Amino acid sequence: MLVLTEAGVEIFMKRFEGDTSKSFWDNYNLVIWNKNSSGYTSPSGMFNNNAWGVAHKVSINNDGVWKLNKKYVKYFK
Repeated sequence: MLVLTEAGVEIFMKRFEGDTSKSFWDNYNLVIWNKNSSGYTSPSGMFNNNAWGVAHKVSINNDGVWKLNKKYVKYFK
């Protein structure tokens, strides 16, 4: 798990942006959205930028940090 402070999340958000992916804030939740047509029928589906995709929400924990999956390490190299 990646353990990020607010500054780390901001760095991730800048580096994660792409044609088929986007990250943004929803209050204190980090939302990671990937364009995918199956988002139309998915419970975690979200319509964003005139396209369907699947969103993954990462909430802040009691220690004031966000824990991301290891697959996002590549955005910090």
